[in-house]
Amino acid sequence: MLVAAFLTDLDAMLLGLPVALFPALNAARFGGSPRTLGLLITSVGVGGLLSAVLSGPAARVNRQGRGMLAGTMIWGAAIACFGLTGALPLALLALAVAGAADTLTVTFRASMVQAVTSDEFRGRVSSVEYIIGAGGGPLGNVEAGTVASLTTPAVSAVSGGLGCLALVVLIGLFFPAFTRYQARPAAPLPPRAAPAAPARPRRAASLDKPATSIRRRAS
Repeated sequence: MLVAAFLTDLDAMLLGLPVALFPALNAARFGGSPRTLGLLITSVGVGGLLSAVLSGPAARVNRQGRGMLAGTMIWGAAIACFGLTGALPLALLALAVAGAADTLTVTFRASMVQAVTSDEFRGRVSSVEYIIGAGGGPLGNVEAGTVASLTTPAVSAVSGGLGCLALVVLIGLFFPAFTRYQARPAAPLPPRAAPAAPARPRRAASLDKPATSIRRRAS
């Protein structure tokens, strides 16, 4: 399941990450304005931020492997739509959808990796996860730029998104345990004990004894 999770993550970054194509596509389709380029780059993060803010219902998803596969498929389809469209609003919407799907995929992967990994291997698995996250993006940009130099930036974006979809289907077929994985429901928290009543302060005995002895002497 860990191998399938990491392969799914690599699939999205290696084949479906067209950030390196944004300047060329911006110049070819959207007028080449720096402002437009900034919108293209920012839209992925905006979609991811909105997905993170509204990710409460994702906690009820127990089939996290299927959630990763579905999120990666949405990512690939959105990137392919971005490569096909020539309208700026549709391009920004496609990139925002891709960012939202990517955030959910990362959420499912992190939860599943923490639950599946045993304590003695947690450090090693975390290191592998960090290496994939840090190195997958730059390698994906190299792949997108290489394909664009051999064909066109639009072909690179569309083929990358479609290739991402195809590889997700293969991962689901070759790793059936990944698709069958179901997270265990969290154990309910024990009921809180009623707070103990505060103890009443005791009167110091030394305050009463002098008064008693004074009364006896007076009598």
